[in-house]
Amino acid sequence: GLDRIMYGSFLMAPFVGRLEGARFTFAGREWTVPANLAPHALHGLVFDRPWTAGGPAAIDIELDGRWPFGGAVRQEFELTPEALTVRATVTNERRAMPAIVGFHPWFTRRIDGGPELAYRFEPGLRYVCDEDGIPRHLSAATGPRPWDDSFTAVASPPVLRWPALDLTVESAAGHWIVCETKSDAVCVEPLSGPVNGLNTHHYQVVEPGAPLRFSMTLRWTARQPTDRKTI
Repeated sequence: GLDRIMYGSFLMAPFVGRLEGARFTFAGREWTVPANLAPHALHGLVFDRPWTAGGPAAIDIELDGRWPFGGAVRQEFELTPEALTVRATVTNERRAMPAIVGFHPWFTRRIDGGPELAYRFEPGLRYVCDEDGIPRHLSAATGPRPWDDSFTAVASPPVLRWPALDLTVESAAGHWIVCETKSDAVCVEPLSGPVNGLNTHHYQVVEPGAPLRFSMTLRWTARQPTDRKTI
């Protein structure tokens, strides 16, 4: 169920955020997926099913019958003392299909009951949405807070700061979502393409020999709580 999107860190694929009407056009015809946020679809088709181990540091999933093209998704994990890198790969060795992926990590607002985190997020443009949350146009205004919005032209990697920890979200993402409407957590999501991108034709075509590759690195630095650098 959709309760699974409210915690942890999961992958959105083969689309991110809302897909208007749970349908899109590709290769000259219309396709549909289940409307899990009726009348729209939300967050792709791989967050609500188990993945299988693909080795000591990888997990795999086949796109199931809800996605009319087939294909598969893999996540690979690399952990060092300073960072966690997650690499996502979407493949289809049988036919061409559109695809967008994004990471959906939640970050707790407080560690061990300490002061609330602060974060730096510098969007250049915000997608203005209709009442259903579907992006309609771009605005240079950052909009009212708390955000549950998608952005592009982000100036620098987002930084989250707790009293004893700095964490940077590094990605080649051209699009981001920030959700700060929950009282206990904040979501900072790097995306390979925009929300509803299957309908605005801002996606990558995945086909035999041409996968979609996208990654996120969470890089942290411990510091003394008395270090009150501003961000």
